[in-house]
Amino acid sequence: MPRYRSATDQLIGRVGIVVERVPAERSGRGIVKVGGELWSCETEAFEDLLPDTMVWISGRIGPILLALPQLE
Repeated sequence: MPRYRSATDQLIGRVGIVVERVPAERSGRGIVKVGGELWSCETEAFEDLLPDTMVWISGRIGPILLALPQLE
């Protein structure tokens, strides 16, 4: 029987784009767009994620996504 994955679980590993600045080191929340939808987001990166930055969704805490800058 396949394991159930929530909508937020299905976003892990996908690429998104920052819409509203995401403060560094989980010091606040910003907004990212993934799969055409807007999500609250935090980052463990050492620098803020600025608008138009491509990000990789690395995990989640409840409905809040965790993102890191996408490596080129």
